[in-house]
Amino acid sequence: MDGPSFVIGNIAKGDDLWDRDDVIEDIWKVLGKGNVLLKAPRRFGKSSIMYRLYEEPRDDFVVVFEDTEGISTPLDFVTTLLSGIHQHETLRVRFKEGVKRFLKKAFSRIDEVGVAEFRIKIREEIKENYQEKGVGLLKSLGDMDEKIVLVVDELPVLIQRIEEKDGKRTVKDFLHWFRQVRQSPGLQNLRWVVGGSIGIEHILKQMSVGTKVINDFEIVRVEPFSEEDAKEYIRALLKNEGKLQRITSKIVDKVIALIGAPVPYFIQIVLKESIHQMRRQDRKTLTEEMMERAYYKGALGPASRTYFEHYFTRLSEYYDEEKERIAKRLILEVARQGEVKKKALYRLFNQACGGRMKEEVFSYLMTDLENDFYVTYDTEKGSYSFSTNILRDWWLRYYDLVEE
Repeated sequence: MDGPSFVIGNIAKGDDLWDRDDVIEDIWKVLGKGNVLLKAPRRFGKSSIMYRLYEEPRDDFVVVFEDTEGISTPLDFVTTLLSGIHQHETLRVRFKEGVKRFLKKAFSRIDEVGVAEFRIKIREEIKENYQEKGVGLLKSLGDMDEKIVLVVDELPVLIQRIEEKDGKRTVKDFLHWFRQVRQSPGLQNLRWVVGGSIGIEHILKQMSVGTKVINDFEIVRVEPFSEEDAKEYIRALLKNEGKLQRITSKIVDKVIALIGAPVPYFIQIVLKESIHQMRRQDRKTLTEEMMERAYYKGALGPASRTYFEHYFTRLSEYYDEEKERIAKRLILEVARQGEVKKKALYRLFNQACGGRMKEEVFSYLMTDLENDFYVTYDTEKGSYSFSTNILRDWWLRYYDLVEE
């Protein structure tokens, strides 16, 4: 095994994807009969897991993986999906025949059409009625023996973009159409894996559609590593990237103590900075002192700020100005105190909004903050705390001046 190596912020492929076998097995099990909503906070490796489905498909499955980054209309969503099917080696021939039958003269020369031209032409052909024509084209794959898995990452973000561009009415039409596609009798061999790293329930509530449009998905969650798996991952990274021959238990334990919940993204950041610190000192072994310095001066330093900035800026993308201000104030309170009782946090919420918002708003807000991995709720204690030490330390370093 060559890996794992550092792939901070990128899709982990091959040996770089570490120990997600249980989650992947759960996904394949669901796909035997239904569709998957893969839920995880950002930077948990959700996209990497989705790519592994494409990279290593099971027997009797064909996986289409398309990057939906930048898509902001239902038409572009369907166009991207159809283009991905057209490019897939296993599906290309059957799909071309279906396109010829369904669109007839418009694609009489489809065998001579390249990828870019196909995308342009298919968009032009379906733009007047993407709902009916999109389903018609997908049905050309309906009689295949294999199950076809269509992977769509970041559905909540796609919904927000559509709303920003075309409004809630377009979002509602799209979501109802999307559900009808999944329920269509002629498309029973199609399976969907849809990802979401932010609270999709909150987004759907904002769009006034409710969760009925996604209630046919079975939820599979991506969690942090177990402590045992995290320790093995840390050792493997230090050996492969740091070329360390001797890795003590103290060093491995120190990484987890610094980070908190062992998320691979955070582990990579701290280890990369630790290896840099070791090499700057011209040493061949790591010490706990080096790791402390790497953590506070490197991982939490100004040069690494971009690793975490989305945890702050996304709040402005997610909420209106007042809710953004309140969310930041609640997060900061938990960061400052370490642990805050739910009732105390609710009192702070009421104070921050001047009593103008309902308890339901507080409940949704805290659920969103849990989904985004800012905080976690302890049901036995009835209190909130930060999910990871590293995010708490970062928040306190850069945003401890958020208004009271």
